[in-house]
Amino acid sequence: MLYELRFHFARWLAYRRTLASLRRAPDSTLADAGISREEIRERARHASLRL
Repeated sequence: MLYELRFHFARWLAYRRTLASLRRAPDSTLADAGISREEIRERARHASLRL
């Protein structure tokens, strides 16, 4: 049970960090990566699933 809690917390933390990082990125950087502002939440969620 503790393992699952740590795993879910790590996923959430990865999501929040990725979300914050993408939100701080300038539009030109996002465009170079092929990401629109509307996709940021989905991309952050997807990245957090890779743990």
